Amino acid sequence: MIKVAYIYIVISVFVAFTAKGDDFTHFITRKDDQLMDGNRVFRFISVNTPTINGHYDGYKNTNPASGYVYDPIELSYEMEAHFKDMVQMGVTVIRTWGITVEDGSGEYEALVTGPNSYNETAFRRIDKMLELCNKHKIRVILCLVKENKYWGSTADFSKLYGGGDYYQTPAVKAGFKDLLRTFANRKNQFTGVTYKNDKAIMAWEFGNEVPNDKGGWIAEMADYLKSIDPNHLIADPRRANGVQQMKENVNDVLANNKNIDIVKTRQYPNYRNSVTELWNECKGKRPMILDEFQRLDGFKDVLEQVYNTGVSGALLWSLMKPQYSGGIGGHALFHSYSWGGSRWPGFDSGDYFNERENLMLIRSYGYKIRGEKEPPLPAPTDAPYLYPSLRSDAIALKWRCSPGARHYIVERATSLKGPWQTISGDLDISYDLYFYPLFTDASAVPGKSYYYRIKGKNEAGISPVSNVIGPLAPANRMVMDNLKDFSLAYAHSENLRISAESWPRLRQTEEDFFQAERAAGSDSGELVYRADTLTWIDVIAFSDKVDSVNLLYSTDGSVWNPLPEGLVVKSHRLAYPSQISGNKDNSIDKYTYAVPVLPHGTVAVKIVTGNAQAANTYPWIARVHLGFNGSLKKAKQL
Repeated sequence: MIKVAYIYIVISVFVAFTAKGDDFTHFITRKDDQLMDGNRVFRFISVNTPTINGHYDGYKNTNPASGYVYDPIELSYEMEAHFKDMVQMGVTVIRTWGITVEDGSGEYEALVTGPNSYNETAFRRIDKMLELCNKHKIRVILCLVKENKYWGSTADFSKLYGGGDYYQTPAVKAGFKDLLRTFANRKNQFTGVTYKNDKAIMAWEFGNEVPNDKGGWIAEMADYLKSIDPNHLIADPRRANGVQQMKENVNDVLANNKNIDIVKTRQYPNYRNSVTELWNECKGKRPMILDEFQRLDGFKDVLEQVYNTGVSGALLWSLMKPQYSGGIGGHALFHSYSWGGSRWPGFDSGDYFNERENLMLIRSYGYKIRGEKEPPLPAPTDAPYLYPSLRSDAIALKWRCSPGARHYIVERATSLKGPWQTISGDLDISYDLYFYPLFTDASAVPGKSYYYRIKGKNEAGISPVSNVIGPLAPANRMVMDNLKDFSLAYAHSENLRISAESWPRLRQTEEDFFQAERAAGSDSGELVYRADTLTWIDVIAFSDKVDSVNLLYSTDGSVWNPLPEGLVVKSHRLAYPSQISGNKDNSIDKYTYAVPVLPHGTVAVKIVTGNAQAANTYPWIARVHLGFNGSLKKAKQL
């Protein structure tokens, strides 16, 4: 009994300590067509954070050990690091993308689990987000049930309450009101503050992409929510595509929906009319925001128009969070378009959609629209965390990232006390995805013991140093070839070329950026790797349901032999449809060919693509991982 009382006291003290009061003085309010923070006009250039309360990265197979798209174990690091990234960006507002609703698939952890039933673990992730919003002075637009048909939609919500039209059926509407009541009255388990009293919440949004003709439902829900939470604004869950829709939405708000405080539009390539034209429909009537925007052309022009009009704010779609298990988050979100998500502070792999340039524009205009001087970019804040080597026979390193780091420095020593030697240069990890090692040591001497540590780096400085791992005594050296070019290969046939197509291929290859592919209609392609001794090999390929990769080995570099039966361990992952577009942009089959132990004396391995004379270019060789001793022989064309 004494022990229980002691634990209760400790928990009470912890809650009291973490709930010492938020840093916000005012709720955000509305005055005519402007948002207000007390007596000051409140404007923002900021980001959507669709992954903040879970993964939402659209990949079913990249992290199967997690069990769910939402992974509660990973969240504390990922969310903290996400906020630290956003603090460096100068972010003052974020928008979540919706909550999860049970759909019976078992592929994610739902917040809404049944009629008037909610998952406490999922709710606590939102608690944590709000705690961090207060800590870092970032407001949030809380989006609720998505119209979009993945990870739980309005249709799934309706089914939980017996089915019927989501916007008309009384039982379903009563269920949504229960959800609103539950959110408004929830007491945050980290701060002790109820949501309806939390100033970090800038606005409620009933859902994502509610149809424009649902004004009656919106009005009913807005009237109800304002009756139980008069403190917070409500953003119209519709989004106007063009001047005519904006005019209709604004007129409906003014005539029938006066509890709606903010109207919304977007700026995507398929959205009509300029920011200025849309603002002219809202001027003097309601605050307007761009709840999502992203463009390849005219990106800066969108920001300029937001700044030069009375538009209250704009939110980039979107910012991804780093991964607990190591590496940066995915940016090819949902298989929808390859420039849907950015990674702070921008990486070389995002050059094709101006990732770094656009993120720095968001930062600059965020300060500019607030009338503040943009401060210098800070150095990475935290030390990386280095995991044990992913292989026992070679050095294959992976680490949790340092917020703000654009590059990493890998250091090696033969003693725990140093001296430390840089062995990586400025390493961009964005091409080695979070389910692969981020660095392999091809210069380690087999049998010799080493220690390793990592630092993050950007143009402003270097992070604190990571933890040290070691001593590690590799049995062989290792290299990863992501086939950005043929520089690590010994030879390749003339009909093989490197593809770096960004769309839709990044969907199909789960963001493996480069592939060696045979010319359409040509013979089989050949790719050769050679070293003094090759000890093992893994080949990762993508193909349209055709297993057409063959591996040969040589002990002298001239005579090629088939590998003995059973030596090649194959794995095959079937293609799966896009979360958004079904089969239009779906992935293709993924094949892995692993040879854990090559025959004694192997000095070369030839990868033969097969599929000769086929009109397509399959198979695509995406990566080759090699174990070897001595030196790797490079760069010769067959």
